[in-house]
Amino acid sequence: MTRIIAVTNQKGGVGKTTVSVNLSAGLARHLPQARILLVDADPQANATAVFLGIAFAAGPRQPQVNTIYELIVQQIPPVQAIQTIPLNNSTTRLDILPAHLDLASAELELVNIFERERRLHRALAPLVDQYDFIIIDCPPSLSLLTINALMAASEVLIPVDPGVFPIIGLNLLNRTIEMVRQANPALRIMGVIPALQDRTALARDTEDQLNEAFGPLLMPPIPRRVAIGEAHAAGMDIFAYQPGSDSAQAFQQLIEEVIQRG
Repeated sequence: MTRIIAVTNQKGGVGKTTVSVNLSAGLARHLPQARILLVDADPQANATAVFLGIAFAAGPRQPQVNTIYELIVQQIPPVQAIQTIPLNNSTTRLDILPAHLDLASAELELVNIFERERRLHRALAPLVDQYDFIIIDCPPSLSLLTINALMAASEVLIPVDPGVFPIIGLNLLNRTIEMVRQANPALRIMGVIPALQDRTALARDTEDQLNEAFGPLLMPPIPRRVAIGEAHAAGMDIFAYQPGSDSAQAFQQLIEEVIQRG
């Protein structure tokens, strides 16, 4: 059965795209027989920019090339938007449902549409059982696009950066998840990831508070490293850009945890 994982936090800059990109690529590398789909539901289209280039994500729209915008707004079949790319330094391939900056207008266009919060759920329905994992990179807000992702997902993965305010914001996210669970009872929090961790007292305090609040849901931390940003700029995941690094090892540990918690 397909595991659909929404990577979300309404706060920006917490590492959602970093987790989405490296989790999906890492699963594809770790499980070469599995089928993995990365869904970019963020109007910033950063995950798309990593794998398909900035011009695709932010430049003029290419004729006859569809994105998640057409999937949600125009309800085209998902096969017409999904792109398959080879991963660097590997024979493995990854499927991507890409985004473009024009996805930002989708929320306004969906305002008066019946069951607008279920558009992504219905769009992904034909793909259930075709993929082992579908990873959804969500916007940095509790927007209609995020609600769509939560309605489509079975699991939630929450990256959290060090600090007091991110932890406060988790209460709001928890309430939103509980609200969505009334319509999508299968939804559950699979894990909370201390992301972009550095060697500071604040980072340690944050992890301690997360452990107290979430206990067994707390997952291994992802360190803050320049190499992760450099990998994105080079259009690569961390496993291709710097294999064997502590960043790659941290994501490998995360992948193993995700597999075990399925």
